[in-house]
Amino acid sequence: MLKNYANWLESRGFKAVTQSQKPSTIYDYCRSLKRVCAWEGKTIEQLGDSIAEILPMYCATGVHSVRGRMVSRSVRSSLVQLKKFMSESQVA
Repeated sequence: MLKNYANWLESRGFKAVTQSQKPSTIYDYCRSLKRVCAWEGKTIEQLGDSIAEILPMYCATGVHSVRGRMVSRSVRSSLVQLKKFMSESQVA
């Protein structure tokens, strides 16, 4: 599922590498999701299935809002994109 998520991000214009060939947004978002999975004790599939309950905990006023601000907000941003990915995947 993580590979599908990365492909979906790329199709939305997110970059895998920078101009200097360093890891970019897709790498950061996938790494952030792995981090959240470890914190929550879930697989990526379980995280995707429960994204509606998990995302609010990492927003500005949620229980894990400090974690949501880690790594220049990539944790929170990756969860927002995962929610979009899940909603589009279920419709398709």
